[in-house]
Amino acid sequence: MKKNFNMQNEHIEQLVINERTSCSVCNNPGLSEVLDLPKLPFTGRFTKNLTKNFFVGVDQKFLFCNECGHGQLFRQVNPSVLYDKSYSFKTSMSASARTGTGFFLGFLESLKIKHDFQCILDVGCNDLYLLQELKDYGKIKVGIDPIWLTEKSQPPPNFLIIGGTIEGSDLIDELPEKPDLIVCRHTLEHIYDPRSTILKLMASSHDDALFVFEVPCLDSLVNRGRFDQVFHEHLQYFSFKSWEVLLEQCEAEIVGVAQDYHNWGALGVAFRKKRNGGGISLKPHGKVSEKRIHEKMKLFKVQVENTAGIISSCIGDSIYGYGAALMLPVLAYHMKSDFSFVKGIIDDDDEKEGWYYENLPLKILRRSSIKDFNDSSIILTAIDNSKPILTKILTERPRHIICPLNMI
Repeated sequence: MKKNFNMQNEHIEQLVINERTSCSVCNNPGLSEVLDLPKLPFTGRFTKNLTKNFFVGVDQKFLFCNECGHGQLFRQVNPSVLYDKSYSFKTSMSASARTGTGFFLGFLESLKIKHDFQCILDVGCNDLYLLQELKDYGKIKVGIDPIWLTEKSQPPPNFLIIGGTIEGSDLIDELPEKPDLIVCRHTLEHIYDPRSTILKLMASSHDDALFVFEVPCLDSLVNRGRFDQVFHEHLQYFSFKSWEVLLEQCEAEIVGVAQDYHNWGALGVAFRKKRNGGGISLKPHGKVSEKRIHEKMKLFKVQVENTAGIISSCIGDSIYGYGAALMLPVLAYHMKSDFSFVKGIIDDDDEKEGWYYENLPLKILRRSSIKDFNDSSIILTAIDNSKPILTKILTERPRHIICPLNMI
């Protein structure tokens, strides 16, 4: 299957605002280029009309620091482009994000904290799904996220919203008081300078503040060979080791850790300002290396190439994708395909019906509208939701079910 893209690539250089020259965790200048990703597409972008001439993407590289085990992207695409009105992710609308939030809340409860915080700050609050779940944890609830610069809905009563980025906000002036609980779920990986962000939050928080962060884990990404999870929005790829190095540099101590293997292998870390000899260590160390990344990438390429071959053998059949995943453009990129061979992408979210991907020639369809389902081949196009999708469609017995990756 060949790419059949007909896109315009004007002014690409204007989209890139930073190029990394040293590690964002330990400042090591000797970063290794482990993946070259020319014209890597954007993700999470939908439109009401089929786009005929769309933007192909931005050249990207994945860098690895052999000193602290941290992964990072070479180029930062301008956030105003990545998160414009086409960017559609909302926590409350994503089944996997809601499930992941449940794991995060369970981790918070495992820390055995009291529900008497004076001020809770959610960094990267998105549509307030997590912050509303924390409404009984404390008195003042504050959320910060750039989507609230354009969000038309109003926040609930007693919620203070800061529309903007954590990097561009003056927390001293904008916060009603110093927060004593700071939560940050799947946001730090989007930030160009995570160390400065943590230091800024620590400087503006209560001395006894508890910080509870969650990020996708590089160890899990590499172990599973999920290189389709490397994309422009995620600038940082934290390993167990790099998290520990980062917090040591910020003079913080770790008080709790948990890992959600079913949600990007997410690593939850609770920490506070360093005291006298307290804290725990993150384990294990040393599972991620440049050599292992190369080995796993080779296996990943074999899988997507085999999948492309399997699909080619089904050409002539009725073929659908199942799951209108935000990340599908990256999967299509690695498969060297625009997925134009499918009749459409089936999704269980009725609100997506009739929409198109902005950078793929694919229409989203409601399951009930498919009349030839049992005689069709189904490709799992939402890899991270493969388990619930399989549970559903196995009972309906389509002709074939194709999973692009061996490990889900």
